[in-house]
Amino acid sequence: MMIRNWFFIALVALVLIPTEVQAAEWQEAVTVYGAALEDDPQLLEDTEGILGTKKEDKITFVNSEDVAKYIGKDYDDAVLKSSIRIIQREDGYGLDITVDETMGKITQITEETYKNALLTSGITDAEVTIGAAQDVTGESALSGIYKAFEAQGQEIDTDRTRNSQDELEAISDISKENAQKEGFSQEQLNKAITDIKIEIINQGGNLTEADIRRIVEEQLNENGLDGIVTGDQINRLVNIMIQIQNTNIFTDEEAERLKDSAQNLIDEIRSSDAFKQAADKAEEIGQDIQDSDAWSTFKRAVSDFFSSIISFFKTLFN
Repeated sequence: MMIRNWFFIALVALVLIPTEVQAAEWQEAVTVYGAALEDDPQLLEDTEGILGTKKEDKITFVNSEDVAKYIGKDYDDAVLKSSIRIIQREDGYGLDITVDETMGKITQITEETYKNALLTSGITDAEVTIGAAQDVTGESALSGIYKAFEAQGQEIDTDRTRNSQDELEAISDISKENAQKEGFSQEQLNKAITDIKIEIINQGGNLTEADIRRIVEEQLNENGLDGIVTGDQINRLVNIMIQIQNTNIFTDEEAERLKDSAQNLIDEIRSSDAFKQAADKAEEIGQDIQDSDAWSTFKRAVSDFFSSIISFFKTLFN
């Protein structure tokens, strides 16, 4: 009986041991300046203060070749002014992103949009500060984040980074195109996209185009965007989600970390004043922003799954 009990424990342990690769916390942060700062000492000094760079940081610059490599864009070095400071944290830390606009504004990208893009690229646990000493669009900041991982000797999947850029641009474009529509906000769109990612993972992470389209439409509807986001915009989101799925991020060992960070992002968006205002506005015009229970449903499913495994093994040894 003792041998059977130990055998049962060993089998259960094999089932319960997590298989994903843990995020390794860096010992030092990396500061990545835009290439335009290399020949502008004053701009460099101002940006250093914004980012809170420390003397022990690894320091590097992101240039036009890096931007082309990571996000497939053609920028001259002279316009690359947005800079970042990042330190990777332990598994489960989540994404802590600060967009510092004390000197220059990031005109096109919000913190939530940056977070969604980083989740798509596979970066789920990090502390990041993004800023510039002059007004910038902020689109090249992601390239700096990817360059930081290279500085730490870690490979970055460029298929994923380009998908993250496509997603970032889609959120930015759709937000501009619907800015004047009553009942639309970028917070709603960001939450819907995050909900879509979680739901795709919950349903196996290897879905057909029809399944992904259904999820996209359902989540847009649950976030009060039904009839606001156009058919062409929906098609764009569906195509991006298919591209993201093709990198296996919804099924590989990183999927669990992505879900945890995605849920953190949903919680942040839901508790923000901007989202609360959007919910109030949606109610005024007859739209309904539903309180999605996709995450709690997933957690219950996982719990039920492991309970069934344990029950199965118990029947074998009783």
